[in-house]
Amino acid sequence: MTKDNTAALVRRMQAGDSQAFSELFAGFYKKAVRTAALLCGREALAEDVAQETFVICLMRIEDLKNPYAFETWFWKILTRNVWRLSEKGGRMVPMEEYMESGAEMAAAVYDSYPSEKQAKYDTLYDAIEHLGPKLKTAVVLYYYNQLSIREIAVVTSSLEATVKSRLFLAKRQIRKRLGAKNGRGDTL
Repeated sequence: MTKDNTAALVRRMQAGDSQAFSELFAGFYKKAVRTAALLCGREALAEDVAQETFVICLMRIEDLKNPYAFETWFWKILTRNVWRLSEKGGRMVPMEEYMESGAEMAAAVYDSYPSEKQAKYDTLYDAIEHLGPKLKTAVVLYYYNQLSIREIAVVTSSLEATVKSRLFLAKRQIRKRLGAKNGRGDTL
């Protein structure tokens, strides 16, 4: 969904068009659930987070002054919900379990990889899974959702330099973990 389409749907929602909400929901729901699952590692919680995020958006849509800022605003609400609900505990599901059970598109791509590439993919997701919530959030929003540093700063209420630092630290931790798994210490 393009920013222009999203902005048009937001304007229609603000004008009271309930069909616009349905279209926006359909356009963002799967990615919202996958993003929440990647951030919290719990599929059931991810669905709850996505649904709650859409309810909040619907209730607060009038507060959004710039319809073109919807996506950043949406990810900010979703991220806050993940952080808040993840703190309440519960069993964490490894990312690869979620990928196998819930993301058809990712699973199709994953299954098309040769087995050695699948092993690298699993190792990478294991390394990401071990990041702290703020580092993981930066990685998921930057690499999976393709948000800019500036957008991630808005979503996480951080400075751009903080986001860059988190991405740097996350990459270093991932490299270290991958290097240790490959028996190469701190190098890849």
